[in-house]
Amino acid sequence: MRIWQQVLVAGWWLIGARSLAGMARLAAMLKSPSRESQLVSDLMAGLIYAASVLAIVDLVFAVPVGGLLATSGIIAIVLGLALQSTLGDVFSGIAVGIERPYCVGDLISVEGGIEGRVTLVTWRSTHVATGKDNMAIIPNSIIAKARLVNHSLPTTLRRDAVELALDASVPPEHAIATLTAAARSANLLLATPLPEACCLGLRGDGNDYQVRFSVASSARLSAARSELLTEIHRHLRHSGISLAVAGLATVAQVAVPGARDLLAQSDLFGLLDSGQRELLAQHLQTVVLQAGEVLIHEGSEAEALFIVAAGAAEVTTDVAGARQVLHRMRPGESIGAIALITATPYAATTTAVTALRVYRLDRQAIAAAITAAPGLAEGLEALARRGQAAMAADAVSRSDQRELPPELLLSKLRGFVQVLLSR
Repeated sequence: MRIWQQVLVAGWWLIGARSLAGMARLAAMLKSPSRESQLVSDLMAGLIYAASVLAIVDLVFAVPVGGLLATSGIIAIVLGLALQSTLGDVFSGIAVGIERPYCVGDLISVEGGIEGRVTLVTWRSTHVATGKDNMAIIPNSIIAKARLVNHSLPTTLRRDAVELALDASVPPEHAIATLTAAARSANLLLATPLPEACCLGLRGDGNDYQVRFSVASSARLSAARSELLTEIHRHLRHSGISLAVAGLATVAQVAVPGARDLLAQSDLFGLLDSGQRELLAQHLQTVVLQAGEVLIHEGSEAEALFIVAAGAAEVTTDVAGARQVLHRMRPGESIGAIALITATPYAATTTAVTALRVYRLDRQAIAAAITAAPGLAEGLEALARRGQAAMAADAVSRSDQRELPPELLLSKLRGFVQVLLSR
């Protein structure tokens, strides 16, 4: 065969190889137009061209390729040994790209303690921004072999739990009820699925408990855990439950805050002096509700204010026929004071979500306290001078978008006191 004929045949071989490589690339891109598909199609094209060149050398130019293949095989082995780590990362990157166990923006946990959000995926490595503002660059070969958890799939909802040990002398049912109330009063935790508490084990120096909860996304997890631990501390203190101490069968008991303590700690009544709070405390009535019972109905006449002593409650309002949660009440918070003082209806509904114990203080009780100590009226006026700060401390008034200026609030309080004294 003449040289020009050999060149012509070789050209046809190359045209055929180019056409076949183009079809392979088109098929790969139609199936998945991604960078991984592009790499696979390029590798296939390279193999097609390499096979075509060998065929041209052997079939067209009649040059034996056995020696060439042997030499190239030795070279390939040397290069493979030298670049095995890099090639392992590249092919692992191809596998990761094809399987897609995670994408940029997903929150993942990799075996070994690395957790963060994926910011970049290359052929060789995956970049993960950790919660400590560091960038972890993980070779794809390590990710391919490690156990990996994608917290963004199938949804962004994140489940977590906190564990703690409590005084062994506390009945488990009482501890579980207290921990459940703490979880139900945390505002950052999702109401569905419900937070739940359980006992993990009984020991002589303390019983182990776990509180499981959910948050809308991993971005809220740290804040939600902090809020939950704060609520657990608050509810344990108001229930008289102590944390366990390793190695000690008995621990110091926590004093349960009484009515006077709650008034002293209250944002609304803490401004009064101890004598005035003592008068109010003498007129407080204890009210106990079970989960699901309503304490205050939205729109009803304000007849009393309430201070939460134990348990949890939700403050809700109706928006376009749907119930909207405005706030979750916890021990020490007061409800209904501003509505009582300003003679306006309750602006929201308050419902017990766990067993709830509150102290009730009605108009008659306040009138009796003022009659016994007229100076109490001055203390209540000082409370009113705090204006919107006082209203912000009252959970029920938070749903009322009408803001009263401090002067009007003070005027309404004086009128409220005069009405009480005239009875």
